[in-house]
Amino acid sequence: MSDLFIRGGTVLDPEREHRLIGDVLVQGGRIARVERPGRITPPEGARVIDAAGCFVCPGFIDPHSHIDGDRYTATLSLLQGITTTVGGNCGFSPLDTAEFLARQSGFPIHQAELIGMCALREAVGVREPFAAASDAQIAEMARLCRRALESGAAGVSLGPAYTPGASMAEMEALCREAAALGKPAAIDTRMYSMTDLHSLEEAVELARATLCRMVISHFVYQYGVGVEYQALAMLEEARNEGLDVHLDSGMYKDWCSPIGSAIFEPGIMRDNDIELVHLRVITGEHIGAVPDAELLAHLRAEHPQDAVVVNTGDQEAVYAIARYPLTMISTDAGAYRPLEGHPQIAGSFPRYLREMVRERGELTWEQAVYKATLLPAQVFGLKGKGRLSPGSDADLLVFDPKTIADCADFPGLGCPNAAPEGIRFVIVAGEIAAEQGRLCRLDAGRAIRLRA
Repeated sequence: MSDLFIRGGTVLDPEREHRLIGDVLVQGGRIARVERPGRITPPEGARVIDAAGCFVCPGFIDPHSHIDGDRYTATLSLLQGITTTVGGNCGFSPLDTAEFLARQSGFPIHQAELIGMCALREAVGVREPFAAASDAQIAEMARLCRRALESGAAGVSLGPAYTPGASMAEMEALCREAAALGKPAAIDTRMYSMTDLHSLEEAVELARATLCRMVISHFVYQYGVGVEYQALAMLEEARNEGLDVHLDSGMYKDWCSPIGSAIFEPGIMRDNDIELVHLRVITGEHIGAVPDAELLAHLRAEHPQDAVVVNTGDQEAVYAIARYPLTMISTDAGAYRPLEGHPQIAGSFPRYLREMVRERGELTWEQAVYKATLLPAQVFGLKGKGRLSPGSDADLLVFDPKTIADCADFPGLGCPNAAPEGIRFVIVAGEIAAEQGRLCRLDAGRAIRLRA
């Protein structure tokens, strides 16, 4: 492992939320020193990176994705500056966390993994999404959940949006297991109706009943339809009560999901005002199509894993939620083939910096970097991540604030996997993994096992 010397960049420190022109020395995969220019002599043989005119900051931490070991999508995350991702969200995860993590060394980026409620329900025989688990099944789910958490899972993910029959009792049982080990629960809240807030009340009640740290997943997709300010106010009330609640949210108003999921059952579509004109297929042989009733039925029956994007949100809600101080920026990235999928897989974080800082001035660079690095590290207990202090992991990003921008778009409108502009270097565990938009090393990432 070679030494790196990053010279003359503007160093953005998320712990202190300040900046300085300085040099960064990386040795042994960790940050060795951060000093003002001229105070560090580069070791003999060190790779020197000229960062003049660029910002240097910790690599981005994506608190909500569905990469789950997919190497191709991980490279898209890497190219947009993500060095660590949290997978297993929305209730969907590998059941055997220990076995999954054991296979993840030598990955493009670091991976932490949640244990998912939907996987646990299936493991105990609850395969009908509108059915509730029995008391005996809940007890077995809790046992399997505890095993996963003790094996290194980063927390629990709840997916009542995909399992409408899930009871509060089963979700409380899983949250208690997480709380007992000091780990969070992330919840993809139910879809009662488009402008409904009962689902958020349910999530807050889970936090109240179990004292578990609760993360509301992809907040803009759940509440960015005209109720975002009421929803954020509910979270403020919960925090004032002493509850440990957080949220992640992305930079797009259009969300996506597999067409065969319960979300696209006729009754749920009706209650959420989702019409066929709102849908666009983003994978498979019908990519780019806006389905009619016949095609929708065909896809649900024959191609249930094909993804569709749903255009029902409000772009201004994206910004309102992204500027909320406790919002962690996320991608909701899934595993897609090239030229398929949602542009969030390639453009989320550059879009965030371009829109929220450079164009709209909603956040300072220091605030924006904090919300994309140290904040998720703190929420998920990722020690050594999201920091620039000596001894911290050398997961770093060098980018040009004048040019950083997303280039991805939806199928039929552009290329969903187009790499962003303005990212000069992405460093994973002290290794240059991407340089000027070119992949250099795809095996520096490690599995993150979070012990109790």
